Amino acid sequence: MKISSSRWTFTLIIVSALVIGTFIGELLSSSMPIFSRSFTVSLLNRNADAWLIDLNFMKMNLGFVFRLNLGSIIFLILSLIVFNKK
Repeated sequence: MKISSSRWTFTLIIVSALVIGTFIGELLSSSMPIFSRSFTVSLLNRNADAWLIDLNFMKMNLGFVFRLNLGSIIFLILSLIVFNKK
């Protein structure tokens, strides 16, 4: 049971670090131009269109697009260090 809760804790820490880091990076982008640079990582994405599942009565688009900046990368590294110290 402890391994399962540790995985959920790790996932929660990673996601929250990315969200907080992106938010802080966006706030600092006006005063520090290095934070304004970002890049996108696309998963399940073909030729800029997400995978389309057409079931005749319902259509679903599947895809993930992550937009990362320097703030999110810094917070990700810090969260990994803190998680590994525990």
